[in-house]
Amino acid sequence: MTYCTVDVAPPGAARPVPTIATGNVSVPRKGGRLATVAYQHGTAVSFYDAPSNPNVFGELEARGESFDGPPSSAIFAGAGFVYVAADYLGLGDSTVPRHRYFHAATEASSAVDLLEASDKVLARLRVHRDDELFTFGFSQGGHAALALQRALERRRVEVTATATVGAVFDLERFFLSSIASTDVATVPLYVSYLLLAYDDIYDVYGRTADVFRQPYAATVPGLFDMRHFFDDVLAGMPPTSRELLTASFFRDVRSNPDHPLRVRLRENAVDRYRLDAPIRVYHSPVDEEVPFEEVLVSVDRLRARGADVTVRTLPGFDHVNSWIQAMPRAARYFRSR
Repeated sequence: MTYCTVDVAPPGAARPVPTIATGNVSVPRKGGRLATVAYQHGTAVSFYDAPSNPNVFGELEARGESFDGPPSSAIFAGAGFVYVAADYLGLGDSTVPRHRYFHAATEASSAVDLLEASDKVLARLRVHRDDELFTFGFSQGGHAALALQRALERRRVEVTATATVGAVFDLERFFLSSIASTDVATVPLYVSYLLLAYDDIYDVYGRTADVFRQPYAATVPGLFDMRHFFDDVLAGMPPTSRELLTASFFRDVRSNPDHPLRVRLRENAVDRYRLDAPIRVYHSPVDEEVPFEEVLVSVDRLRARGADVTVRTLPGFDHVNSWIQAMPRAARYFRSR
């Protein structure tokens, strides 16, 4: 589907600007009234790596493989749910030049607007939804799922339940632990993506060379043009964030809680919300990308604000395999509600 939504407000403007976005709506071959799962996908660095792209396998071409979309639509639509998955801004056929990575407001608005737009498509298909609405998110999508839940509840739309796996809830903590990490190959990619996206949105630093060491100051922005494969972006990264970032930036962002980046990361945390619908958190104690201990801190924060949160561990599985394990479990959990 292609539909209308909003982007961030440009510098000097008070209101967000209208834009187009795309997403996937999949329906099961099943009669009667159907519950809905709003699926929020994980990190993607290429415009084609989005739920609206149905290709599981493909050549290295303009519209190559989609990682999240085909497996998740098969599982949730295959389990009898209407599956609705936003690509997010900057992905799919969005005209936004770079994805608004971990920006809670647009993660939520792109999904809310797709849910509303899908009503017309489903009516034409004679698909009837019931009142049960679930949200599910993987990795970045866990952050987006809680942002979506809050946006819906603020509109007095009842969410039946939410489930997440491998989710990042506290962005500031995630960023600080990521730049300190020395043994996870994907971390410099996530750090770079956050820095570029937050500078696009909030103007959190001056020159790229003030943040990234050479040669990365010259190469990293071009890698995140939404046209590079994940593995190609990863190949352009150093092994650790300390080798990626200038010594002065590394030191300042770690020691100064009032650093502009850290202030904006805190503003986009989703574990400070007051949420009504129950939340089930799936996570592996050995998740190499999102530390289990950090997730438990966020769970405690959500519970302290009145949320009904249960944790289900997935022992022995890495970040991606946790996602594969969690989706059918979440489908069963949703059917039991």
